Amino acid sequence: MIDRRALVSRHDPVLTPGTDGVLSVGNGSFAASLDRTGTQTLPPAPGAPRPTVLSEWGWHSHPAPQGPRLEDHVRRYPSPRGEVPYMDLVGPSDAGADEGRARWFRANPHKVALLALVLVDRRTGRRLRAEDVTPVRQHLDLWRGVVTSELLHHGRPCTVLTAVDPEHDVLAVRVSSPDLGLELRFPYGSEEWDAAEDWDAEDRHRTTVDGGTIHRELDDLAYTVRVTGAAPRPCGRHRVALDPSDGSAVSHEGVDVALALHPVRSPHLALTVGDRPPPVLLSAPAGADGGRAPVSAAVVDRSARAWSEHWRRTGALDLSASDDPRAHELERRVVLSRQLQGVHAAGRLPPAETGLLQNSWRGRFHLEMHWWHAAHFPLWGDVAALRRSMGFYSAALPAARATARAQRCRGARWPKQIGPDLHESPSDIGPFLLWQQPHPVHLAELCRRADPSLGADEALQEVVEQSALFLQDVLRQDPDGSLGLGPPLVGAQERHVGDRARLQDPAFEIAYTAWALRIADAWRHRRGARDAGELTATARRLHTPLDARGRLRTFRRGPSMTRSDHPSHLLAHGLVPPTGTIPDEVAAEALEDALADWGWESTWGWDCPAAAMTAARLERPELAVDLLLRDTPKNRFDASGHCFQRPTLPLYLPANGGTLAAAALMAGGWDGSGHAPGLPARWRPQVEGILPSPGPLRPLARRTTSPRRPSEATGPELPDPDTTVP
Repeated sequence: MIDRRALVSRHDPVLTPGTDGVLSVGNGSFAASLDRTGTQTLPPAPGAPRPTVLSEWGWHSHPAPQGPRLEDHVRRYPSPRGEVPYMDLVGPSDAGADEGRARWFRANPHKVALLALVLVDRRTGRRLRAEDVTPVRQHLDLWRGVVTSELLHHGRPCTVLTAVDPEHDVLAVRVSSPDLGLELRFPYGSEEWDAAEDWDAEDRHRTTVDGGTIHRELDDLAYTVRVTGAAPRPCGRHRVALDPSDGSAVSHEGVDVALALHPVRSPHLALTVGDRPPPVLLSAPAGADGGRAPVSAAVVDRSARAWSEHWRRTGALDLSASDDPRAHELERRVVLSRQLQGVHAAGRLPPAETGLLQNSWRGRFHLEMHWWHAAHFPLWGDVAALRRSMGFYSAALPAARATARAQRCRGARWPKQIGPDLHESPSDIGPFLLWQQPHPVHLAELCRRADPSLGADEALQEVVEQSALFLQDVLRQDPDGSLGLGPPLVGAQERHVGDRARLQDPAFEIAYTAWALRIADAWRHRRGARDAGELTATARRLHTPLDARGRLRTFRRGPSMTRSDHPSHLLAHGLVPPTGTIPDEVAAEALEDALADWGWESTWGWDCPAAAMTAARLERPELAVDLLLRDTPKNRFDASGHCFQRPTLPLYLPANGGTLAAAALMAGGWDGSGHAPGLPARWRPQVEGILPSPGPLRPLARRTTSPRRPSEATGPELPDPDTTVP
């Protein structure tokens, strides 16, 4: 049996002045990220993360300008179904590009920093500067979910303890120095690509104090901050000092407070909060001497109980029996990634790619990344975390169905880049991507495999069905009766954007569509649908993902493979379980070809995990480990577990989620595999509670003349037994 506490605690991040990293505490829907003081006092270094406090409900929109309309960015493209509309963008959509008349729609709503927690000198009331503080040591106790920051203030020691409640939007802070106080500062929202705060717009928002409650108003967003353990006092237009109160157990030694945040007004509360009640501040437990304990103690206690229970009840991978340094590093990345995903990606919404630490793409989420953020949860024994965010698809279903109807398809077309307003961002890439479309089918299937009762969940059934209907109708029929994808289309590699009006048949998307249609058909069979078998009939008619020479490349037919950015074709035999259309030897050749001269320095944080999954499916464990830990510029995990991509993207949660999905495949295997097929046997890996991933499906006999639509059907296909594995 694995000693869970020993496994987790040996990877506690300990940051010293020369160590890169930023620590966070949170519950998946609300998080506080910390500088080395345990607050947000110090300015970040250039290119480093900007610690702040973010919540899933904290969305803000600037007032809309007169003139531009969202529909102005719709452009019609020829398709196999006639001309259909897409939410296009003229010009590049990369970060920092001139977005012109589309800017407001791409930038609003955006996540806003809810507050900054700042240390001040009690004698002067002045915010501490970098020269006032010497960080000594910062420790995240993973087992308890608590950060302890040790520092020197003008040579005198100070400790700051920071924790977040596991269920409520409550932040607790304890400062153990009589010389230091706390102050809250409140920014306006920013339309900048990677910023969650604007400190130069003081006249555009309001901060007021009423007793122990701070009231905030920013255009369409209003929220409160209820303070316990201190008396809030205005000390500037958007600054509130937290004075020691008689209720503070440490008023003469330091500051000890709990801050409970709650939204009051926002157009997005139904999606982001639902019927969740306001946070409740529980009474602190009694101290050892029978007196009152610090206010923060209740939050710390609840955090410790929740995190320790999480580590005990979910999956575990212990590689301590190996003396291979790669084993220790893989184990470290897994443990730290699980903490980061639990803090930043386990809420009601698909997360931003920088989670709740700082904004990227203005805090908006990308549905093609949802698999990378969330597929690992049920594999590691935490299906509830994935099920929470699957509710987003039900909420977005009306908008997704409207898009599908406009494009002359049944079902729902899921967007790429979106916020809680459910309006797709104008883009020359996002609206043309297709690889997010099978994701809800895949994610729902992972939920069902982890908890078979979820197969009868009507909301999940509807999401699976509507996803599959669009996949079926968006297919192109060629003269020989075979089916393909596009145009218009942008492949997952995103390297042929200018050809989007002509592109067709990317290999990964073809393989993923065929697999998802068969899985969705199995859902139909289980509920006894009359049209069960039809989706499998459609899958039979799909083109093979292989090119004319029988190779696995980016496109079945199309432009030559660009050997940089994502080697997305490898996903067709890794993330996508084998369906018999890509022989192992063909997948192996594609993998060796990519290893030979791919521009790995240009790849992103999920690309190495993707390639590792392909190697694992081929049962090449040494190569799988090497690929997962490959030393590329965007696959280096710092001391806190974050994976730097570029100065405007100093962390990247798909790298963490991808690492967990790949490690689960390597350690937990798949239906019919042996023990830990993606890990070297000499490591003697111990695996507990990691579920197997979906295994291979039996090959389908090719058919090009079967009917496509129910109205044309002569009868259902026979059940496909290999898609009904419990």
